[in-house]
Amino acid sequence: MDTSKISKAAFVEVFGAQRDSASSRILDQADAQDMLPLRGFIDLLEQAGNAGDLIVWRKGEAIHQENLGPMGQALTRCATYGEALRMFVQGFPLVQSDTEVSLRVEGDEIRFVYRVLDSRIWPRRADAELTLGLVVGIGALYGVPHEAIRECAFEHDRDDRSRALTRHLGVIPRFGRDENSILISARALAARRLPPHSELQGAAALGRSLDDALVERRRRTPLAHRVREEILKRIGREGVAQEQIVRALGLSERSLRRALAAEDSSFQTILDECRRAQGFALLVRSRKPMSEIAFLLGYSDQTAFSRALSRWIGVSPRDLRKMGAEAESVIR
Repeated sequence: MDTSKISKAAFVEVFGAQRDSASSRILDQADAQDMLPLRGFIDLLEQAGNAGDLIVWRKGEAIHQENLGPMGQALTRCATYGEALRMFVQGFPLVQSDTEVSLRVEGDEIRFVYRVLDSRIWPRRADAELTLGLVVGIGALYGVPHEAIRECAFEHDRDDRSRALTRHLGVIPRFGRDENSILISARALAARRLPPHSELQGAAALGRSLDDALVERRRRTPLAHRVREEILKRIGREGVAQEQIVRALGLSERSLRRALAAEDSSFQTILDECRRAQGFALLVRSRKPMSEIAFLLGYSDQTAFSRALSRWIGVSPRDLRKMGAEAESVIR
């Protein structure tokens, strides 16, 4: 079952309202909150990206933010690029789930980070280009030049399409990173855009509307999904023990157990699912030693990881790695 979602508004803004057989299949899967399967969206983006260099990146730069729902409408009222980026990060859960977006301060630079947490959705090069292109496109509205971009980095490996992006941005992209990101001069965040006075007057109301929409989305999201997303954000980077997850969610361990049981789930079940998906991805798509993968997933040693994987699918980590690309069907 696809639990990673993207808003129908974002899908239509990228691909248009005109339906073909591929987009119709995805649009017909809209849920009660007008959210669509993220995997289908990314698959269509990958097909578009294969048609030519920079097609998806330029599509991202050209997105009309006001068409992205409450987040986009609030974003268009921001007076500075910095405010717009913070609004983008705050409201992104309304546009796409199971995704990490963040801003990190690195000296006199700011890094915008983007990564899809669901490792079963792969490849996703075009998706990264779309989102990073959108960040650059937002900057263009504030007069931020490409010279303010200090670095552009991607999860995927280098290929022949990287040259066009180098020419376009003026920086050589880095590849094979743990996340997709753009490093921007902190001075660029002060770049101002002067919207009409009427728009400034409506900014506070739109901000409140965005907050209300985020609260409502959280209320409608099953706790099991929120736990899964929190684990995926942390796995391989921070601890994923139950006490750490409940602290992040603002719950007690007792209330977590009770609520998950009401959803016919448990913390251990969700943790095993996340470990399984991440373990598959790391074994098949990386060259990390198995002992390091076991450590990243929170196992006490390589033997414990190997036993868990064999129990789940009847294949040892070593055999799964030998399968290479053939194992992608297992991950999916």
